[in-house]
Amino acid sequence: MPQKIYRTGIYARLSKEDAEGIESNSIQSQRAICLAYIESHEDLELVDTYIDDGRTGSNTDRPGFQKMLKDMRSGRIDCAVSKDLSRFSRNYIDAGNYLEKIFPAMGIRYIAINDNYDSMAPGAGSDTITLPFKVLVNDIYCRDISIKIRTSLEVKRKKGEYVGGFTPYGYKKAPQDKNRLLVDENAAEVVTMIFGMFKDGFPILKIAGRLNASGIPTPMDYKRMQGVNFQTAFRTRERSEWEYVTIKRILSNIVYTGVLVQGKRGTPNHKVRSVRPKEETDWIQVENAHEPIISCTDFEAVAELMRRDTHCVSGSDRHSLFSGFLFCGDCQASMTRKTQKRGDKQYIYYNCGGNKRTHQCSPHSFSEAKLMDIVFHAIHDQIEVVLHLDEVLRFIDTLPQRDRWVFSYEAQMTRLDEEIQRYKNLELGLYENSVDGIINKTEYTDFRENYRGQIEEKQAALQRLKREQQDAAAMGSQNRAWVQVFAQHENVQELDRRLLVALVDKVFIYEDKRVEIAFRYRDEFDRAWEIAKNYADRPIPAAG
Repeated sequence: MPQKIYRTGIYARLSKEDAEGIESNSIQSQRAICLAYIESHEDLELVDTYIDDGRTGSNTDRPGFQKMLKDMRSGRIDCAVSKDLSRFSRNYIDAGNYLEKIFPAMGIRYIAINDNYDSMAPGAGSDTITLPFKVLVNDIYCRDISIKIRTSLEVKRKKGEYVGGFTPYGYKKAPQDKNRLLVDENAAEVVTMIFGMFKDGFPILKIAGRLNASGIPTPMDYKRMQGVNFQTAFRTRERSEWEYVTIKRILSNIVYTGVLVQGKRGTPNHKVRSVRPKEETDWIQVENAHEPIISCTDFEAVAELMRRDTHCVSGSDRHSLFSGFLFCGDCQASMTRKTQKRGDKQYIYYNCGGNKRTHQCSPHSFSEAKLMDIVFHAIHDQIEVVLHLDEVLRFIDTLPQRDRWVFSYEAQMTRLDEEIQRYKNLELGLYENSVDGIINKTEYTDFRENYRGQIEEKQAALQRLKREQQDAAAMGSQNRAWVQVFAQHENVQELDRRLLVALVDKVFIYEDKRVEIAFRYRDEFDRAWEIAKNYADRPIPAAG
């Protein structure tokens, strides 16, 4: 009969690092090994088992480990058994501190079975020489595994593979490939509805209210309905509700355009578990990573409107037609909507908001009815211009000499590069010529200024050629998606908010009653117009 019976706790741990490795140290196998060891030793009596599943060994901030320490301090157990040292800790500093200081001070016996270590065995003190090296090896192993995992995740992110735990609302993981996102048709329908309602003029809070009234499950509840074990500390009701922040998060998430942005947060190293935001320059963004739910044009239009000051009409649940679009052409302030009754009739007009706030602009106003007519006809005319321009560009696409012109860009840029380098070499040789007395100081200065002027001129010409080449390539029919936005509204019959969101950026009203409309895709239109004019000015050589 042994002199003392040790009240023993089994400690088992399985980390994500182990799951990625060749050897799978399952919790069940660890527990079985420890239990068999305890049963074969009469001086050990099992009290409890402490488990950390999916926890790293790089630190001791683990629920199971902390519970074991608590029981040690209370006297419930005075012995700990683990399969090996790596299960206990892979941090050589933490492990050494516990094995050499804390456990001896507390009178705790520790046994690492596979490492043949027992702190109470005769000669255990000699193991203190080799033990730190074993722990150090475990620490190095943990670091190497962490690096491998980080590198693997980085590669996957750059390839456009999804590495997150929970998919964005509207998507699901492919059954055969957990790193590929597929459209979840049911949730995607709700996402499309949210964007559509916002384009129709519904404020974010009104959208949330309508979704709640319709009984549509929130992203959180929808995940649970799909069997996803999604937990959050913010849940206060059995059934969650759509809120402002939820709707705004969906409207602001670029993932719905097919773009995957990952790596926004991370840990500094394998020993620090606190997750911190990364610099935006370190984010990994991949376009066309998955099927989009929302077009880029709609997403950009919605994003711009959310940045603007928009208000609902009194007594209405949505924004007025021009809310967020009207600006004073003189002071750039937003125009404010006013309603005036004259008898049985109601008149709507817009005043300069800058005049009301600062009195630094004139109180000019404009009738809404007249403005609607002007804007509608302007949009109609712009659609015709864009479609005609597209026809011209499509004709240019068919010209065989166009390819030869595009190809000639390469030859011209090569020649300019050579000339730039030649003038740089000449400038470098000036100093030697000056030192050798071949040229005097005045000549040196004149030559240098001339060479530098030539270099700047050639560099500017090179940049112009590069832009022209890019424009020529970008104006191909396959790259004119913005034209299709206008084409979709070719037969428009009336002015509504969706039409404004799709085609109009801003409308400016001046004191002299001028109305100026800034359409969306101005840069694309200007580039296309320049390309069309350039080709119109060039003689088309005869075929053959």
